[in-house]
Amino acid sequence: MKPPANNAHRMLISFAHPDDESFGMGGAIALYAQRGVDITLICSTNGDVGTVDPQFMNGFETVGELRLHELQCAAETLGIKEIVPFGYRDSGMMGSSDNDHPDCLWQADEDIVTGRIVETIRRVRPQVVVTFDPFGGYGHPDHIFMHRTTTRAFHAAADPDQFPDQIAAGLEPYQPAKLYYNTFPRWGLRIRLWMLRLQGENPRALGKNKDLDLVAVMEQMQPRHTRIKISEYQQAWDDAAQCHASQLNPRQTNTLFDKFSRLVFRHQDFTRVYPVPNGRGPLERDLFAGVEAKS
Repeated sequence: MKPPANNAHRMLISFAHPDDESFGMGGAIALYAQRGVDITLICSTNGDVGTVDPQFMNGFETVGELRLHELQCAAETLGIKEIVPFGYRDSGMMGSSDNDHPDCLWQADEDIVTGRIVETIRRVRPQVVVTFDPFGGYGHPDHIFMHRTTTRAFHAAADPDQFPDQIAAGLEPYQPAKLYYNTFPRWGLRIRLWMLRLQGENPRALGKNKDLDLVAVMEQMQPRHTRIKISEYQQAWDDAAQCHASQLNPRQTNTLFDKFSRLVFRHQDFTRVYPVPNGRGPLERDLFAGVEAKS
């Protein structure tokens, strides 16, 4: 993959929480930022329902304030140009009482959130948009919500009949060239499931709150169309993940399994949604393949 000739390549990443960018596709973000791509990140919630140990709250009045501070650290580490915060309340995991809070993203008006994403697309004019898959990676309602609204916004942004008030305010309709869903290396997840069972852990009850079901993640995985080699950017990925110190960092380096994970996750995988892939052709090796850089 050759670096772009100028900085007119632009990417919009539409995620839900502070840490989604680092724990999910941090290696790919660091790679593209290094290659001169202007990267904008939508972070739709403040992450204020996340579990935080008391020692991390030193100097911060709220969990949301802490989480957004950690996000700024990660963005600077990865090379993200702009963060667009939407300010919704975190909805918690599916089925929790936080899903019912009137200020949470899960209870938000989908038309309003879609419009805010459309506005960002029309302003930033990215060629590539990346968001969650239909299962939200691991079933989180905020991830699923952002999948729905971002996918809808991707197609609505070029339609002058959609959100015409934005056009009246000077934003032109715009169609991004490509839409991707972030996914995981399937064989890496298989190995992790095997190792968890070998260690006697329940893969359906992982994480600090035992609410992560890795079996369901495997069952809901989308096909892989694009694979990006990010092995040279593992350190930047680690450093960004460490910015989110208050959260359970999946990229710790103190066990044999964690070191083995770095061999497994030398690549990051994506599902290409638009243009629709034609059959089972060779894997793409660049999210910007076939995209002309425009200022």
